[in-house]
Amino acid sequence: MTKEQALENLKISLIEVDKDRVATAADIAGKAGVSAEEAIEKSLSKAMETVQSLFVGGSLFVPDLLLAAEAFEKAVAILNENNAFRAAEAFGASVTFKGNEAPSIREPLVDSAEEVRALKVPDVHSGRVDVFLDAVKEAGKLIPDRPVLGGQLGPFSLAANLMEVQKALKATRKDPDTIHLLLDKATEFLIARAKAYKEAGANGIFLAEPTAGLLSPKQHREFSAVYVKKIVDAVQDSGFYIILHNCGYVTKMVPDMVATGCKGFHFGNAVDMTEILPQIPPNVLVYGNIDPSSDFTNGTAEGIYKKTTELLRSMEAYPHFVLSSGCDIPPLARMKNIEAFFKAHQDYTRAFQNA
Repeated sequence: MTKEQALENLKISLIEVDKDRVATAADIAGKAGVSAEEAIEKSLSKAMETVQSLFVGGSLFVPDLLLAAEAFEKAVAILNENNAFRAAEAFGASVTFKGNEAPSIREPLVDSAEEVRALKVPDVHSGRVDVFLDAVKEAGKLIPDRPVLGGQLGPFSLAANLMEVQKALKATRKDPDTIHLLLDKATEFLIARAKAYKEAGANGIFLAEPTAGLLSPKQHREFSAVYVKKIVDAVQDSGFYIILHNCGYVTKMVPDMVATGCKGFHFGNAVDMTEILPQIPPNVLVYGNIDPSSDFTNGTAEGIYKKTTELLRSMEAYPHFVLSSGCDIPPLARMKNIEAFFKAHQDYTRAFQNA
């Protein structure tokens, strides 16, 4: 079988979500001289043109993670569900799928205090959220050499999706009692979901709270940090970490983020990491923050290599820093840029160790 035939065979097996066929196709591709990087770029990326299937069947993430784990040995395997609609859909929100676009919530689920009071906290297994629990179980078996993390929205971000972002922001000023009640219900669900991930064998949760970045520091403390801490207190232990993500300009919110007790914090490219690290204790991991859009997707291999190296050098005084993208890497990110990112880390580490 030629390389081209092997890549096409692998692509089809991925689209059909046939794990046995994926394993066989990957073996055949390897024997045909296909590298893991080629498999990701020329088979997986083409299979992902049918993006909608990624949101309907979480099992498709398993071969995705396997290929990525093989290609990039230093990567942490993160299984991050499409939070913005999964949890909201479990509450009863209507979701729209448009071709290859990411799904979106059709309209706010709650609009008034009465509707918030009437809102029922769904069962943890409602909707289609369980596909990710199944994927965690499979990934844990197949990728045993690194952590597998579940993913879910933070409490304020989930509440804002249920109410609509601008209305939720307004409610923090005009009707705080209602938004607090909605946050209580969102947090109750998120705790139950985190416990389900824990039971499924996940090593922790990547808790995405980007909408909280739109709050003032005082509002962030009241409407986000307090509720994140409730999740931490309920599920975090020595074998299950919460990593809190916020990709906004949150430099002044860091003390309240640290007060939640999370074992890790992930920052986007909106902040300067040299202003973030001094605020976080050395026994807490800090991740960041190469730009997913301008660097991974639209940049050049040379550019991202240079930027990654510069970031690593600026972090030399902080052993608790972990190199990462600033947010989700888009499906159309260039493989050469991803490879350059990892190569910069590899070259810097080798030079640092030999210094």
